Amino acid sequence: MILFLAILFLGFAFLIAAGVPLSFSLFLSSAFAMFAASDLPMVLIMQQVYKGIDAFPILAIPVFFFAGDLMNRGRVSEYLIDLCLTLIGWLRGALAYFTTIVAMVLAGTTGSSAAESAAVGSIFIPNLIKRGYGKAFSVALVACSSVIGIIIPPSVFMIIYGSYGNVSVIGLFIGGILPGVAIGVCLMGVSYYYARKYNYPRERETVAPPAEILKAIRKGVWPLGVPLILIGGMVAGLFTATEASMVTVVYTLVITLFFYRTIKFRELLPMLRDTGLGSAIPMFCLACAGVYGYLLAFYKVPEYVADHVIAYTTNPSLIMLFIIGVYLAIGTFMDGTPAIIILLPITQKLGSTINLNPLHLGLVVCVTIALGLLTPPYGLCTLISCAIGKAKMTDVLRPMAPMFALMLLIVFIMAFFPDLTLFLPRLLVPDMVPLG
Repeated sequence: MILFLAILFLGFAFLIAAGVPLSFSLFLSSAFAMFAASDLPMVLIMQQVYKGIDAFPILAIPVFFFAGDLMNRGRVSEYLIDLCLTLIGWLRGALAYFTTIVAMVLAGTTGSSAAESAAVGSIFIPNLIKRGYGKAFSVALVACSSVIGIIIPPSVFMIIYGSYGNVSVIGLFIGGILPGVAIGVCLMGVSYYYARKYNYPRERETVAPPAEILKAIRKGVWPLGVPLILIGGMVAGLFTATEASMVTVVYTLVITLFFYRTIKFRELLPMLRDTGLGSAIPMFCLACAGVYGYLLAFYKVPEYVADHVIAYTTNPSLIMLFIIGVYLAIGTFMDGTPAIIILLPITQKLGSTINLNPLHLGLVVCVTIALGLLTPPYGLCTLISCAIGKAKMTDVLRPMAPMFALMLLIVFIMAFFPDLTLFLPRLLVPDMVPLG
């Protein structure tokens, strides 16, 4: 067993250090450990690869990706920007507020922070810089705003956590609303401070007249229907999270094909092909992480780690801090998708030992691992935003520091005030909130 685990862990670390993609590192280290130091049949690998994605809620991931692609290619963000400009363009630093607001709205369609970082960044970063906002601040704001895409529903991390951890995906979706909105408000607060300090410009000198406001609302209100339909339908019990992804696609198709007319029917087939290719990457990563996670569970690594932590302390606060620290650490060099699958047994074992509510624990984990999208060296949202803004990551980290600190504060509030974290799920979907 010791030899097997040594090969499994060291092989994975070596492959990652050698620059092998994460999915292949997980798969190859698992396969080599089984071949060299295990009596398990090799056919088990392919069985676990298939089992890793054989879950109905997982189907929602490529569907939400397609909905996000429709929104991006349909230039829906342009209508949202016009709406924001009309409503609050007279505020100093309004374009920074628009960035966060648009990210919060688009979060209801993409389910992916990487996709949102590319979509929002390509629109806002050049415009922010052109209007006199600092390059480092512009990149940091877009990167942090993009993280909201994996917190406000739909969220790929929540789909994965709920599917593998036997926790209500709808409950996680509803529970992600308040933290996502709180992060958005904090980012707008930081933008307000920078706007006052550096005298960032207004987008218009006066409040828009009523006729202009009504015109902007008629054009820009349609994207707001996505999160309303998504959340309203799940709360009313009309559809599951997976079915909600289908409804989101249908609604998005209607507004982009018929209301905005920014997408043609002939474009749909290439978009479906691109979505299939794009979603194959996280799906393959899920499958490979499933193999790695199965081997850890088979050799009872989660129980071993959890027992040692519990032997040291049973203080709920310390264990919660340990869980947050582990996810923050692993998020600096690994994508959240395999991290959740690999660490989930340990997390839930520790949570059950101190009687943590499974939904509460899942929400804390999903928001914590989302912060890993900002922290180097992995920091996918930061890397994408830096590439778009042609900025050095070392320069971006300074304005990002207060934003990250506020986001981390929200994680701690979620962790140590469970009643606040579970307020919306208990109010809207009480049947999906387990006791604990």
